[in-house]
Amino acid sequence: MSLSTDHRHLRFLALVLPCLTFCTHSLLALSFILPGSDLDDAYLSVAYNVLACCASILGLVGAIRSLPSLVSAYTLVHTVTLSFVTLALINMVLPWDFRLLNPLTPSYAVDESSLCRDMDAGFGWDAEWVQKCSRSLTMIRFGGAAFGMLLMLAQWWALISVRTWGHELRSGRHRVRGDVEKAGLVSGTIYDEKTAF
Repeated sequence: MSLSTDHRHLRFLALVLPCLTFCTHSLLALSFILPGSDLDDAYLSVAYNVLACCASILGLVGAIRSLPSLVSAYTLVHTVTLSFVTLALINMVLPWDFRLLNPLTPSYAVDESSLCRDMDAGFGWDAEWVQKCSRSLTMIRFGGAAFGMLLMLAQWWALISVRTWGHELRSGRHRVRGDVEKAGLVSGTIYDEKTAF
C-alpha cells in the first residue's frame, strides 16, 4: 500500500511523538532517584510516568508496524497526560486551586508580593520597589504560562494528528479487507475473465 505525502508526514509524526514522550516520562520517573527527592509523595507520579513510558513504547511499535489499536492506546494515555499538564498550567495563572482535579502533576502557587518582600528584607528598598517587583514577577509568570500553553497547543495538535492518522489507518484496513472480500480473493483463488481460470 503506497502512502500519500501527507500520510507519510503523519506517520513520521506518529514515530517521533512517542519517542519524545518516552524520553520525557522516563526522565520524570527517574528524577525521583536524585538525592533530595521526596519519594513518599511521588509513588503515584512515578507509577503514572512508568505507565506513560509503556504507552509510548506501544505507540512507537504501533507506528512502525501500522497497528492502529496500539496507536489508539498511546493517544489515550497521552491525552490524559496532556490534560493534567494543561490543568497545571492553567492553575499557575488562575486564582482557583485545581490540585484535587490534578493529582499527578505538581501545582505551584506563586505569591509575587511575598517573594519580593523576602528579596527586599536585606536591602531595605521602599514599597514602590516591592510593588514594581511584584508586577514584574506577575508578568514573568503570565509570560511563562503563555509560552507553556503555546507548547501545549503544539502537543495537542500533534496528538490529534497522530490520532487522525490512526483512525485513517484503521479505516483503510477495513476498506482493503472489504475490497478483497468483494473481489472473491478471500478463498485464495483468482478468477481471470480472459482465461476463465
